[in-house]
Amino acid sequence: MIPDLVKVTEMFLVPSSFLVAALGTADTNFHRAGVSLIGLIVSVLWQVCAREAFVESVTKQPEIIRTSRIRILAWFPMVFVAGWLFSVVIHLMLASQPLSHAGVSLSTLAILHTPTLSGNS
Repeated sequence: MIPDLVKVTEMFLVPSSFLVAALGTADTNFHRAGVSLIGLIVSVLWQVCAREAFVESVTKQPEIIRTSRIRILAWFPMVFVAGWLFSVVIHLMLASQPLSHAGVSLSTLAILHTPTLSGNS
């Protein structure tokens, strides 16, 4: 049944979107690696459930295998699995380095933007 695959996609796409937002707000590379690991786990679960729903749908209605949107929904979680896996690896590699902005560390930016008290105001 087609709605099963759609419901599985809806069920996992929402938490995956929240995790992408959490990744952007993480304050250390180690924290980002942890968020990415949770995203990877959710995406793998999504992939398992989507494949199961796909097989069930095709078994009940074999003609839907020709529908490209059904095949796309079945394989869509792989995009997230690949992205989260890449994110885990990269952020673990960078875990020993401080976060930076365009090659400048955040501590340097804080020093540069700290207002100074001067008598020339």
